[in-house]
Amino acid sequence: MKKLNTNKLTEEQVNLFKNNLVYLATVDADGNPQVGPKGSMTVLDPSHLQYLEKTKGEAYENIKRGSKVALVAADVPSHTAVRVLATAEVHEDDDYAKKVLAKTEFPNAFVVNLNIEETLSILLCK
Repeated sequence: MKKLNTNKLTEEQVNLFKNNLVYLATVDADGNPQVGPKGSMTVLDPSHLQYLEKTKGEAYENIKRGSKVALVAADVPSHTAVRVLATAEVHEDDDYAKKVLAKTEFPNAFVVNLNIEETLSILLCK
């Protein structure tokens, strides 16, 4: 793993997020990790990601409690991946959420914006 000392995704990393299933990790109040896929993840710009919180389950509750977020997007055939550390900003029923959700099929979802703090490149073992 190579720490890149940047809060911006490269073009290659943006493509990893756009073209692969992204897994999001949070930590609960007792320090236990929770990991799950986020199929609605999108790249807003090189420093921000966004997903629609549809289940409002464990990850959502952890984020509301202030958990940091780690995300991984991996392309197995090329053995490349990127891990991102981020802080989350939740939008529930505000004007921003309504604007975003108006363009989706999920009017009851919450919008979660992720502010990238750090990126790490990962070379997957063969």
